[in-house]
Amino acid sequence: MVNSVAFWHPKPTLDDEARRRGIRAFEADGVCSQIRDSLLSGPLLIGYALLLGASNTAIGALAALGPATQILQLPSVALIEHWRARKAICWWAALVGRSALVGMLALPWLSPVRARVPALFAVLLIAAALASISSAAWTPWIRDLLPDDTRTRVIARRMALATGIGAALTLAAGIAVDALPARLGSLPNAYVAVMGAGVAAGLLGLIPLGRIPEPLMAPSTHRPWRDVLGAPLRNRDFRALVAFLATWTFAVNLSTPFFTVYLLRRLALPMAAVLAFTVLSQATSAVMLRAWGVVADRFSTLAVLRISSLGFLLSVAGWPVAGTLERPWLVVLVLAAVHLTAGVAAAGVNLCTGTVAMEVAPRGEAASYFATNAIVSGAAAGLAPLVAGVSADWLETQRFSVTFAWTSTLREGQRLALRPLDLHGLDFLFVATVLVGLYAVHRILGVVERQPADRRVVVGALADEVWERMAHPLRAITTVPGARDLVYFPFSLLGRLLPERRRGGGGDPGRGRRGIDRTRPP
Repeated sequence: MVNSVAFWHPKPTLDDEARRRGIRAFEADGVCSQIRDSLLSGPLLIGYALLLGASNTAIGALAALGPATQILQLPSVALIEHWRARKAICWWAALVGRSALVGMLALPWLSPVRARVPALFAVLLIAAALASISSAAWTPWIRDLLPDDTRTRVIARRMALATGIGAALTLAAGIAVDALPARLGSLPNAYVAVMGAGVAAGLLGLIPLGRIPEPLMAPSTHRPWRDVLGAPLRNRDFRALVAFLATWTFAVNLSTPFFTVYLLRRLALPMAAVLAFTVLSQATSAVMLRAWGVVADRFSTLAVLRISSLGFLLSVAGWPVAGTLERPWLVVLVLAAVHLTAGVAAAGVNLCTGTVAMEVAPRGEAASYFATNAIVSGAAAGLAPLVAGVSADWLETQRFSVTFAWTSTLREGQRLALRPLDLHGLDFLFVATVLVGLYAVHRILGVVERQPADRRVVVGALADEVWERMAHPLRAITTVPGARDLVYFPFSLLGRLLPERRRGGGGDPGRGRRGIDRTRPP
């Protein structure tokens, strides 16, 4: 695969055909990475850790590994500036890091038993550290490869393709984990078989990764560390953006590592059901990613980020509701609604948090901007699950409820009790995520947008994109009165709920009654 030194050399110029080939390899790399992440992280990794004997504190520590290793972005930036070969740094770091994951497949048979969780921690630490180094080179490399005017759309297409394939494999993995123990003899064997496929996908992804061309880095002069890291923080827009991303990352990581624990332990769902809900969310994200990408390119990533982050917090608020229900069909209904909402919102959040820094970072200096963002956000993302993990064990014994009771004087013994608020255990972490997340959204309202857009115009444009991308047989029902409104209703409702900064100026004459930009050509 790699037989020439010239293979690693950056290209002074890239013609349109070379850039198109690079984008195809970029998308193929995304598919392999998504398969690897689907089978080696999320619910499967949490289930594997619980099988090895992990506690809530250990789950929090495992979730903090990736963010904690972001500090390695600092020496990575120095390495990039010195060697000026981002592709070589990214590829070789990825090779070593993904190879290290082979070690986690032998852990169920490690003796003594108490060493299994620390060994899992050590393997994931090595993989996360090398992934951080690889990411430090990958992000500015891809930033220079993708055209400015279509960057968000290309990334959205890659994410949609990868998410769709990853969703199907995640569902298959959930079924396999529940079905394979009967054939392979034990549950650990089933986990190893499924996660082994994830390790293989990660190594296979090195092929398309190596086929992505690297543009030549812009000339730069040697600068001391205080200038390399100080320049991004002196940028007012970037400083405000980092403040939001750090606060948001802290909020999200307070609860997301424990979604699987909540489903497996609190609601006692089988792994297949847990992954089925995960797939529902992923499939929804895959459908929504391209729509979010078009809207972000048309307006701004900040506008999309404000809308999607509120939607994600709404989905987190639904988790405690599911835990209070007694009827199984109601639990399934609420969980489905939560995952659908999370899928729609997470598509916008993940797309924009990954690209918004690209808009602020100057060409040629992107590495220092991305490294600064990764370090600050990584510190927040690493601290949050540690705090949550330590708190979760103590919170299991805590309960807070509010009860409204009514006793009838007409019939002896008649009493009606309503408990609208009943929090215990992990419910407190979900509430904390919503509260801190709302503060983060408040912070992003202060970030200046280059092209401010009315919230309802953005939400209306999103509804337009969703409608345009629906399958033709489904769109054929437009002859039924009100059918089209079924698509617009949830988006228009979200548009009314969103906060928006006040600004002067007259109304937009091109805005229709649903807040859709009517100036857009048909």
